[in-house]
Amino acid sequence: MTQQHDGMDVAAAGEHSGAAGEHSGRDLVVRARSLDLSFGAHHVLKDVSVDVRRGRVVGLVGESGSGKSTLAKAIVGMNRIDEGELEVVGEDVSRPSRAQRHRLYRRVQYVPQDPYSSLNPRRTIGQTLAEAFEPNRRTARGRTDLIAEVLTRVQLDPSLASRYPHEFSGGQRQRIAIARALAVGPELIVADEITSALDVSVQAEVIRLLADLRLKGADHSMLFITHNLAVAQVVCDDIIVMRHGRIVETGPVDAVFADPADQYTRTLLDSVPGAKGFSLT
Repeated sequence: MTQQHDGMDVAAAGEHSGAAGEHSGRDLVVRARSLDLSFGAHHVLKDVSVDVRRGRVVGLVGESGSGKSTLAKAIVGMNRIDEGELEVVGEDVSRPSRAQRHRLYRRVQYVPQDPYSSLNPRRTIGQTLAEAFEPNRRTARGRTDLIAEVLTRVQLDPSLASRYPHEFSGGQRQRIAIARALAVGPELIVADEITSALDVSVQAEVIRLLADLRLKGADHSMLFITHNLAVAQVVCDDIIVMRHGRIVETGPVDAVFADPADQYTRTLLDSVPGAKGFSLT
């Protein structure tokens, strides 16, 4: 896996200010500057700046409570930031309106940790995917080829389109959630801990799927949130390490894992089973 050090500029404000802003807006799917976000008295994001370039799979890692999911949800418009500037796929979403969130629907897709909660139990998978292709369409009729194509991309048999969510395993439902996101043709997919609720063998299958999509040159960027650095190593091009609401380290995966600059990153890497040289491949 070849990595380029200029693949992503991610900067914690004040620490890497020279790196941020070197790329034009056309190169970026996410441009964040000095983001702050609090829930009551709890300061969750603290002076966070990040650029994510188009076509990259970026891992956002850190322990529970580090702020990674809060940042991800701000990027998709689910959390409103208190201070700072946030542009996603070229649109200012610092204070997103309902109209902005609606416009972003087809350009930015969010895949949650629990796909079952986001799938309508009364609709077949084919109906769900048909609605993703065309929101006003209530049936799969006329979309058979497109549905078959997207199911094949996530390594599911197209004949499964007539089944309902409860008929699938957790790993299959996660593949369906990924298929629905892909069906919209987004510029950015935000995947929030999508492997953490799966058992080890099923988790490995989903990881291999994501790695395969990446190797085939998928035409979207992905922000992949995980607490598992071994997973990030396989899936991602670049990595952002968060701690206590701040970005502590960024860079290409291979470079960061080979020579982490921050002590917190070193501690996370040392905690991975097998430690140095670990791999899920």
